[in-house]
Amino acid sequence: MLFIVDAMLGNVAKKLRLLGFDAEYLSDVDDSVLIEKSKNENRVIITKDNELTEKAKKNGLSVVYIAQENEIEQFLEILKQTNLKLNGISGDVARCTKCNSLTYAIEKSKILQNVPQGVLENNDRFWKCKNCDQIYWEGTHIKNLQKFVKKLKTFG
Repeated sequence: MLFIVDAMLGNVAKKLRLLGFDAEYLSDVDDSVLIEKSKNENRVIITKDNELTEKAKKNGLSVVYIAQENEIEQFLEILKQTNLKLNGISGDVARCTKCNSLTYAIEKSKILQNVPQGVLENNDRFWKCKNCDQIYWEGTHIKNLQKFVKKLKTFG
């Protein structure tokens, strides 16, 4: 399932990416651009915008309207409206949080100059974005996301 996330939900887009979902995030575009992109790329629109929701529905597009403010509740809305299943969390499935591209495993020896020494000492597995070259490891952000998913499963 492909998503397009509007400007008000940047954190949702990042979490979807870390969970391995293709979630394009456009922070400064007109609703018509979101609708056109959704049509052309068969993406589900995720939004807090009532007007965009109505436009998307009139165009026969899939849309998830987010009414909640709390992130857990927002994700529960997404899960309920899309029947999305959350898998395990791992760098092997995560997408780049910056550009949404796929990542690939890279040998530690090839990134020694690109990450802090403490990270090198505490991690053995690394991933690199195929597009923007951002380097990732399973640090605190992954541990926090694992807790987040556990909460979702508890409430869901």
